[in-house]
Amino acid sequence: MANAQPDRSSQRQFGRLAGAYGASRTHARPGALASAESMLSDRRYGTAMDIGAGPGFTAFAVADRCDRVIATDVTPEMLEQARSLRVDRGAPQTELMLTAAESLPCRDGSLDLVTCRTAAHHFLNVDAWLSEVHRALAPGGELILIDTISPDDAQATSWMHDIEIWRDPSHVRNLTESEWVNAIERAGLHVVETARSRVDLEYPDWTERAGMPEEEAVRLGRALEDAPPAATGAFGIAPRADGTIEFYWPVLSVKAVKA
Repeated sequence: MANAQPDRSSQRQFGRLAGAYGASRTHARPGALASAESMLSDRRYGTAMDIGAGPGFTAFAVADRCDRVIATDVTPEMLEQARSLRVDRGAPQTELMLTAAESLPCRDGSLDLVTCRTAAHHFLNVDAWLSEVHRALAPGGELILIDTISPDDAQATSWMHDIEIWRDPSHVRNLTESEWVNAIERAGLHVVETARSRVDLEYPDWTERAGMPEEEAVRLGRALEDAPPAATGAFGIAPRADGTIEFYWPVLSVKAVKA
């Protein structure tokens, strides 16, 4: 089993903001983000593990279809949010585990389902994580990955990366759709389904949820307004008269199976 050091920048960022994510309408509201449960197969799963679970919303959503569900995260405060929410969310049986994504503390072939929603762009080593997923999944086991992705346009991708790092220093990288599919297949998993969607965002809610200092948040808002045409088109950036700015990130959902 690989050993991975916890991502301290993610722990700092999400530790101080765990309460905000636990109450986040974007992360909790049905339909606001693509759902892992919509890609589940027509069967019951044994043991499922949700990676980068945050407040636990995805783990809770798949719990009824699993004999056992484990929510993992690198941030203790996020797992405390999951602990406090799991009863109200109808999944009191959800287990909690503190671990880095690249080092899963489970036996080879012991998982039937791995889910990961809007967390992988924070992972330090995607290839190492996917290798761990392949190791931990049983034959026929499934990975359901949902994450924000970069467009194919290089200028829009570069702008998106700069904005993400500015808002949240724990951000690592948004892959493109082809990069994700290639990485998953390279890890030995077979991609059987993909879907594209988007997550709708709004400034200043987006910067407030990240706990940005007000002065920096104002500067980032100006950068959204002054985005290059490639980014404006790729992300639907639309300033409003009330000072808010609507935009979106593209989202990829992937289902892959271990042979």
